[in-house]
Amino acid sequence: METLRGSAVSPGIAIGPIFLIQPQGARIVRKFLMPDEVGHEVERFDRALARARAEIDRLGEHVRGKLGEEYKVSEIFMVHLAILQDPKLRRQVVALINNRHFTAEHAVSEILRRYGKSLEEAGDSYLQQRGKDFEDIEHRLQRNLAGQTPEEAARLQTPSVVVAHDLMPSQTVAFDKEKVLGIATEAGGRTSHTAILARALGIPAIVGVAGLRSAALPGGVAIVDGTQGIVIAAPDEATLERYRARSRTIEGIEERTAAEVGRLPAVTRDGRRLTLEANIEFPEEVPTIFQHGAEGVGLYRTEFLYHTAENPPDEDAHFQAYMEAIRALNGRRLTVRVLDLGADKFPNAFPERNPFLGCRSMRLMRLYPQVFRSQLRALLRASALGKVRLMFPMIANLDEFREARNMVREVTAEFDASGEAYDKSMPVGSMIEVPSAAVIADDLAREADFFSLGTNDLVQYTLAVDRDNEHVAHLYSALDPAVLRLIRRTLDEGRKAGIEVSMCGEMAGDINNTILLVGLGFESLSMAPSVIPDIKKLIRSIAWEDARRIAEKALAMHSAREIEAFLVAETRRAVPDLFA
Repeated sequence: METLRGSAVSPGIAIGPIFLIQPQGARIVRKFLMPDEVGHEVERFDRALARARAEIDRLGEHVRGKLGEEYKVSEIFMVHLAILQDPKLRRQVVALINNRHFTAEHAVSEILRRYGKSLEEAGDSYLQQRGKDFEDIEHRLQRNLAGQTPEEAARLQTPSVVVAHDLMPSQTVAFDKEKVLGIATEAGGRTSHTAILARALGIPAIVGVAGLRSAALPGGVAIVDGTQGIVIAAPDEATLERYRARSRTIEGIEERTAAEVGRLPAVTRDGRRLTLEANIEFPEEVPTIFQHGAEGVGLYRTEFLYHTAENPPDEDAHFQAYMEAIRALNGRRLTVRVLDLGADKFPNAFPERNPFLGCRSMRLMRLYPQVFRSQLRALLRASALGKVRLMFPMIANLDEFREARNMVREVTAEFDASGEAYDKSMPVGSMIEVPSAAVIADDLAREADFFSLGTNDLVQYTLAVDRDNEHVAHLYSALDPAVLRLIRRTLDEGRKAGIEVSMCGEMAGDINNTILLVGLGFESLSMAPSVIPDIKKLIRSIAWEDARRIAEKALAMHSAREIEAFLVAETRRAVPDLFA
């Protein structure tokens, strides 16, 4: 029996035989054409392109039939179709065939890998995951060029745990949900398509599991604990029986918890009220967040507007996206994060030696002020019609925040002069995700209307750990004492200044951290919608005074491992039925 750890991205427990998927893609041999072969090669590419478009059309319909229109998963395949229909893609591939006599396979590989590489080198982890779109499209085109049939999901004949290095979106969605008990991959992060699709389909899933394929042998049995982030290969009988019992219990508890606490407020036993909001990526997700008991949107990522755009989206494109979310929220709060992008998504972008520490997010504002101005104008227009807050990401010092806020003032001055309606009291906040921002939280708190802690980057930058690198992932912990001290400092300074301090990073969505966060004094947390019922149940099961004492004890400890073990024990003591 071997126990492996990864990132839990879709909750639940799966037990079953292992179905191992080998990596897709073959090496593209560098081959050139004779001049008289060029015309035929272009025709061959066009036929493959047409077949690929037709497949994506059918796949999108398949997804909508599976999940319904309210899920934005079909957006993934709309993106794929838009890329395949983009005249620029065909023009570039055909140019390589005509001018350099590349084979169609070689030209497709050259163009699509160039696009994918630019995203994977971006400083933003969300955009890095989007590089998989181009990998999936390349595989589809190469398969059609080779005359091979579409994905053979039928190969999965019996209910199984799917194990792979990584999965393409088309692979994940093509599976029969009744036959995929769980998913575990060596690659990927919380924003990977595998994670998004698994959550939408309700399949327990774990990503980023180092050494998975060497431990999980085809035909063997595996347990996927998508709540705890654990994969157990070749479990013994005692472990199997324990997890079978847990699985039966969890299914019953999930149904009862959602029904019992979904619409109740998140109030501790001694009357401390918290606001639980949802993190979303697409406006179409809003209607579903209320099913889980969310009270608003604490983080609205807007980078999806750039997925298929050759040029930055204009003001109206932004405005329509915000209005769609505002209408669905029906008066509840919408917190919009200003674009967190790297230089790769802008015209005339320059190569970054180190994207994580380079020109991304607000640092691009100086180079492309009009891009940010368009978004700010759209946000201000939308603020007249709903409860909108905006926050600036990756703020590292006071000058950066002042410069960003000055741009907001410039736009409001334009609105005042033209008579355009907007909310004159719209809150403007700063994300705290760079350690330097936490250190100067006292200065920032005097000028920001609110703080939102983005713990994913805060942990990464504080501990100098790439959270998606399996070789150092074990060092990545939001419970490291250094991280907790920065969080507490931010809370203390926000409290002194009388501004709200919320958290929208993954730390907020881990139930084992909830008692700590309540005890530290957070009044607002934002997380993936699916975890809200359990976290709300925990909050309603504890007293704030008890949480405060637990938090103080945790902060006095000296290692992340010690703190984690302590908090896990306290969480199970508070809500034992969630972990039966």
